[in-house]
Amino acid sequence: MIMKKYFRLLLVGAVFSVVVSCDDKLNLDPLAQVPSTTALVTAPDFENGVRNLYVVMRRESYYSGNLISFPDVQSDNLTFKEAGRQTQRVAHEWRYNSNATQGAFMASCYSVAQRANFVLENIDRLEDGEFKDNIIGEAIAARALAHFDVVKTFAPIPSSSASANSAPGMPYMFSSDINQLPSRIPVGEFYDNLVTDLTTALPLISANNGSGRLNKDGVNALLSRLYLYMGRWQDAINAANAVTTATGTRADFTGIWNDSNSSDIIFDIKLNQVNPETPGVPYNQTLPSGIRSEYVCSFQLFQLYNNSDIRKTAYITTAPFDGNNYNHVIKWLSSVNNQSTGRVNVKVLRKAEVLLNKAEAHANLNQDVEALAALDELRQNRYAPFVSGGETGQALKDAIQLERRLELAFEGHRFFDLKRQNKAIERDPNYGDFADGTGLLPLEPTLPAGDCRFNMPIPQLELNVNPNMTQNECTFY
Repeated sequence: MIMKKYFRLLLVGAVFSVVVSCDDKLNLDPLAQVPSTTALVTAPDFENGVRNLYVVMRRESYYSGNLISFPDVQSDNLTFKEAGRQTQRVAHEWRYNSNATQGAFMASCYSVAQRANFVLENIDRLEDGEFKDNIIGEAIAARALAHFDVVKTFAPIPSSSASANSAPGMPYMFSSDINQLPSRIPVGEFYDNLVTDLTTALPLISANNGSGRLNKDGVNALLSRLYLYMGRWQDAINAANAVTTATGTRADFTGIWNDSNSSDIIFDIKLNQVNPETPGVPYNQTLPSGIRSEYVCSFQLFQLYNNSDIRKTAYITTAPFDGNNYNHVIKWLSSVNNQSTGRVNVKVLRKAEVLLNKAEAHANLNQDVEALAALDELRQNRYAPFVSGGETGQALKDAIQLERRLELAFEGHRFFDLKRQNKAIERDPNYGDFADGTGLLPLEPTLPAGDCRFNMPIPQLELNVNPNMTQNECTFY
């Protein structure tokens, strides 16, 4: 597999330990290489082995880049800015290339899974007890997260159509063996494995593992998302109800995005001044002449934010660059702790998403009272003044989807939300990249619902080295 090439560097070299400082935070410098046969022996070894999973997640090919920017670049949330560097343009125009698109992302996902499996395969070296249980739970949860990320990218989503479960999914890796040549399994079987992994991890993982790590709330939050993707509405509600993290308040909201507080955050990936990763750079860079954006907030989306919505100023600023005004995305611009532009902790799971998952699931069960209550818990913390719309029926469902788009914009959700609901991507052909909607019009305005380009092509390198892997059927790549 494509990951085999990477695994031989990552496992045979056994860079499985990371230095852990006395304040229990990750240090990003790897320890000297340790032979794989002795990499995991003591309790600190296993602690470091699990922490190393997050180092892989932090890569720019994963959560510090591709998975945060690509799904919005591909969607209707962003407009290509003519004066930018024109990065990720092939993704924005859905002109995928199996030789170049998302190969490093796929390798990173499977690297997390392989490292998690290595921890699990050696776990009996630990004495039974809470520490061992937590290591097992955290490794399994991380394995599930990585597999979830890869399958939603390369394969259909169960809720999108009646035939999705029988379509080719992706390989699900339960072994650290780097010589495997696995086949794709059906989507339905793959998602069943995800459920099994997360429900197995849930009673084992600790309620508090410290910031920057998965915990019990993280598993429940991920389950609420997973069940939504599967159309298992009551299960999504149950998982959401089990999350204990408080909803982020309006007063704290802006601080979430410059890392001055952790309100609303269930699981994030920590960055600091030492890290080379800059998740905000695909959106824009700060220059002496102002903010140079790669993509700007689409005028269609910009108009949906009203002035009483705290998200409008927390996510977007209207400012000139080279003589033209643009609606720049500043959600990932900078942290109070970092001097580098675009270096901000990556928010992976938030309570806001959990509330939206819950509201959508209730609405799909025609439980309007409960759906409105979940929606209003979010809205009252975003608008001032706030008065409930009291929506019911289809109007309530529409309101939930609107808030989902407004809340989760630029966090890597929009493309997958449209994909799982079998909806088209429709960029308004009348609006350009300037702040007032004029300027360069969308180059490719529409991706039809169910189009094969909602599934990324399997990297050609993977096809070359693994005869058991098959390409997605699509005439566009």
